[in-house]
Amino acid sequence: MNFYQHTQNWFQGEIFEGKLILISGILITVVSLLLWKFGTTPNAKSLIIPLLIVGLLFSIGTGSALLNYPKRMDSSKFAFNENPKAFIASEKKRVEDFQILYKYSVIFAAVSFALTILAFGFMNNRTFQSICIGLMVVAVALIVIDHFSKERAQIYYVEILNNLEIK
Repeated sequence: MNFYQHTQNWFQGEIFEGKLILISGILITVVSLLLWKFGTTPNAKSLIIPLLIVGLLFSIGTGSALLNYPKRMDSSKFAFNENPKAFIASEKKRVEDFQILYKYSVIFAAVSFALTILAFGFMNNRTFQSICIGLMVVAVALIVIDHFSKERAQIYYVEILNNLEIK
């Protein structure tokens, strides 16, 4: 398998994750709208806006990223065909540069978990609790996506290093 096939595997994984987040965003948005239409309790009403924001954030953010992926795939293929060694070196730098994001998502998730525990354990403010639920949804999505993304990045990075030694 040539190196660009590993790059395509990377892209396919990103697209799959994007589709999962897009579907999740649509479902969360629908849940928010159902709460608006049928929710009768104060807790249900307080969840409408946080869930709507999360759902729209997931849907719009991921949808636009998915629309840009074909262009990114084409430019990557062109760059690989033009100069494979330079492309592999640029991919090495790109993969190394985004590794720090995994740490930030864990920190965000930990803060979200802590806030949610505080909100439900020590406060009786349903608006704050609803915001924390929205943050938890984002945090769980980040952890799940990063779990798979980090694994794929490690596999891809090994292939990058192997191909840099060959070339």
